Order: sequence, then C-alpha cells, then structure tokens
Amino acid sequence: MKHRPLSAQNLLEAHPGLAHHRLLLALSGGVDSMTLAELLRKAGVNFSAAHCNFQLRATSSDEDEEFVRNYCINHQIPFFTKKFDVEAFKQSGNYSTQMAARELRYRWFRELMAERDFDWLLTAHHLDDSFETFLINLTRGSGLKGLLGIRQETNNVLRPLLSWSKEEILNYAQQHQIRWQEDESNVETDYARNKIRHLIHPVLSQIHPEYLKNFAKTIDFLQNDKSLITNHIEKIRNKIFKKDNEDILMDIAEIQSLEPSETYLYYLFSEFGFEYPAEVAKLIRSSNNVQISSKTHRLIKNRGQLILTAVKTEDKSTEIELNRGAIIQKPLYLKVLESDNKDEAATETFDAEKVKFPIRLRKPNQTDMFRPLGMKGSKKLSKFFKDEKYSMADKERAWVLADKDDRIIYVIGKRMDERFKITEHTQLFLNIYLCSKS
Repeated sequence: MKHRPLSAQNLLEAHPGLAHHRLLLALSGGVDSMTLAELLRKAGVNFSAAHCNFQLRATSSDEDEEFVRNYCINHQIPFFTKKFDVEAFKQSGNYSTQMAARELRYRWFRELMAERDFDWLLTAHHLDDSFETFLINLTRGSGLKGLLGIRQETNNVLRPLLSWSKEEILNYAQQHQIRWQEDESNVETDYARNKIRHLIHPVLSQIHPEYLKNFAKTIDFLQNDKSLITNHIEKIRNKIFKKDNEDILMDIAEIQSLEPSETYLYYLFSEFGFEYPAEVAKLIRSSNNVQISSKTHRLIKNRGQLILTAVKTEDKSTEIELNRGAIIQKPLYLKVLESDNKDEAATETFDAEKVKFPIRLRKPNQTDMFRPLGMKGSKKLSKFFKDEKYSMADKERAWVLADKDDRIIYVIGKRMDERFKITEHTQLFLNIYLCSKS
C-alpha cells in the first residue's frame, strides 16, 4: 500500500469508522497525542479526552494536567483526569515504575469506557513505537507474534497513527503550530525504549534513511505470512478437532504426525491459553487423566485422545432436592412426574413405590455404590465410570439422582439402578425427563 502523508483527511480515510463511534482519547499532552487530537478535530470527529497524572515529575505532572484541561475547555472536548500514586501501587506487586503506570492507566481507561459507554480507546502510538516493540521482542527471542510490532487494534484499543513515524508527527505538529508539553523523562536513557530511541534510531538512520518505511513493509510481509499460517492451521483444526457435545476431541496419533511438532502445538493450542508447546508435548507423553489448565480451558489426556474443554464456573450448590412434579432448569433441564402410566417419551421410568422421597440431584462422591440395571451385585460408581470409559471431564460433569436414603436411583443420562426398575407389578410410575433448553 502506498504511504500517504499525515493529514486529517488521510487519517479519516484510513479509519472511516472513527466518525461513527464513541471515542475516548488518551491525551498525555505530549506531541503525539496532541497531534492526534488536532487531526481528529480537523476531521470533524467527536471525542472525549482522558489524562493521567502520575505525580512522578514534581510540578511538571500538574502542569501537564492543567495544559490538557485548558486545551479541552477551549475546544469544548469532554475531559476526564485522575491522579495516581504510582509508588504506592508498585509496592502492591512486582512492578517497575513504567509497568505500574501502564497498569493503572489502562485499568482506569477500562473503567471509564464501561461507565461512559465508549466504543474505542484511542492512543497515539506510532511507527517508531512499533519498531521499538519489534526490537525488544527480537532481543527476547520472540516468535512471529512478537515480531509483528504493535497491533493497530486490540481489545477496543485503536492506534490510528501507527502507519506514521515520529518524524512525520513532529513535522506535522510544527507546520500546524500545535502546542504540546515536553516530558523531560523522554530524553533519559534509563529505559530500554529510550535507549533504542536515542541510541539505535540515529545509527539506523545513518545506515539506511528509509529503514522505518522498510520496516513497515516487513510488517506487511509478516502479516501476510501470519494469515497464511492461520489459514493452514484452521484447515488442520477442522481435520483433527472433533466436536463432542461440550468438548473437542483429538486423536493423539494425528497430532504426533505433525512436523515441526512444537510449532504446530503452539499454533493449535495458543488461542486457548496454552502458549508453551513443551507443556502440551509433556502432557501427550504422560499417563491417562493428566491435565494442564489455562485461564479459559483445560487439556486432558484420555487414552489415545486429548480432550479440550472450557473451564466453567460451576454452581456451588451441588445438591438439589426434588419432589413429585418438580421441574428445574439448572444445572440440568430435568422434570420429575409421577403417573399411573409409563410415559414412552420419558428418558427413564422408575417404580415410584420403591423410591423414598424427596429425591436429590447431586454430584457423585467417592463412596457411592449402585446396582447397574441388569446386574445382580453392586458396583462402585468409580468402577462403573472406569468401565464406561469416562474421561476426567465426563466424571466432573456427571450427576446422579439419589433417594431419601441416599440410594443411587439413576446415573443421569447413562444407567438406572436395578432396584428401582419397573416390573409387571408396578402400579405407580416415576417418569424422569431430561428436557432440552427449548
């Protein structure tokens, strides 16, 4: 794509949706954010501004806040500001000053967006910032994801200036007499970004004056490579990921046939929170019913399969009392009806006179015994699960019906107890329905 000069028109053409959303601009008072504010104004885009006062630079922090406040008042821009105690927050966790400020800033921005119903947070990150991120990630040994620099959009954060360099922003600001506040900490070389900014950028400019434009081209090439990989991985997923009710099942032999193995493991499972392929490889080599967890999913090995299942917040009440005629919707859609007849539409039917009410829907426990239909003797429920090849996820989702004496009547959806089956002498029937959500 041909690079276009920085202007309000070109900014709006690059991001036509700006005019149709509720926008919150992170406005520090520096040249980048003040230039973005002026570009938005000239493009006729309405926005609000949010300024963070971190109180780290003596009176300068308050002067920045006053400067931004006056700018917003003069141009009738809705304005929000907040003071932060960064030093105190650093003590609450293992934060550097920069990381503490970033955490506080984005935490407050998210609160503002939720309270005021903003669609997008705008930040003034530019091409130099993206290049610095690329170099930092490169020195850390990053993969393709880390080498893509800063993304233009992430989680309702939009960076409209990302295609333009710092030099272009400065030139625009000077040509249009935009006022801004200088942050004296930007000239220091204590931080990695500032070292890159003041020590590496000048050297690269001497080696190749067009290095930033070429970097932008490289990012485009890498994005295309990423799209190619994403499409390929999606085809592989469609082939080996088999949907099974709430779970996804995968044949381990099929996964092991993929080479290079750890690269495939990363791309197959990273979006589910498993970003370390060595952990997934170790799971594959482990014994049955071993699992690893991310914030959103669990990956379980069960015989020759991997089971991917979402992490759920279970209802803490693990026992629900049910009387005749009861209908519940959570945790299962269940209906209990007593009748003089066996209903062929029922999921299971029991001899009601053999059941002591109230019955209870509960989770299985380690001591549970029952007599599976067709058996004369009793069996531990755990042994029944093993014989039926229940995975760890299956066991965790299992429910049982027990009567007043805590005798298992029914392993929900699987097997009733021999003691409660109907016979030719049954006169009162207990019909159990596992109902659909509809």
